[in-house]
Amino acid sequence: REVLNEIAEGIELREEALDLLEEKRHQWIAEARRYAFNLLSRRGINNPDPVVTSDDLWALCPPPSEINPKVMGAVFRKNAGFKPLGYVPSKRKQAHARPIREWTFA
Repeated sequence: REVLNEIAEGIELREEALDLLEEKRHQWIAEARRYAFNLLSRRGINNPDPVVTSDDLWALCPPPSEINPKVMGAVFRKNAGFKPLGYVPSKRKQAHARPIREWTFA
């Protein structure tokens, strides 16, 4: 029971941090979401299960240098219309092949 409470508190803290990021960086986040949805739409023409990753956004619409790269978490929120799928290794050398989420339409 204590572990469940800690998990719930962790989720709440994450959501609060993402809310704050979204509030402060709403312009770039909105632009990045448009890129992500457009990419999903284009990929959906030939694929019934299109996916997008943060690597795609780094290539098309990277965060401005003054924005912490963790802002990507605020882009792909469920309440913004994205649904998480599995994980793939990042292709960006700076990310050292760490696992990143694949996202699709919610």
